[in-house]
Amino acid sequence: MILGETTHLKTTEPLTEIFSQLGRACSIPLIFALGERSYNIDVRELQESIDSSGGRKLNESTISRCLSDLVEIGLVEGTMRAHSAPVAEYCLTSTGQQIYRHLLQIRHLAERANNEETLLDSMSAC
Repeated sequence: MILGETTHLKTTEPLTEIFSQLGRACSIPLIFALGERSYNIDVRELQESIDSSGGRKLNESTISRCLSDLVEIGLVEGTMRAHSAPVAEYCLTSTGQQIYRHLLQIRHLAERANNEETLLDSMSAC
């Protein structure tokens, strides 16, 4: 069962909505945690992954709200796993995977910029 089918974006400008969501403190760590997995992952496992990566500590309710918003804009897909107590699991959609790959490139650039002063100088030229 798929959770929260993608609905309409909250703004009329899709790029603005995506950047608005990506600007939240929980979105990038969640996208990285989901992108680094080849399997669906539940909220508790996501929280452990983010905590162990040295990122900002996020509680389960914050993660759940953020995941719902990422589902709504089509970057994440949620499914219910039927067990004695149903568990929601999440993965990146194909669009989410594309965003993840771009974010990896941005992270690499940021890490290089942090280590190379001249790269920072050339980036601030505009």
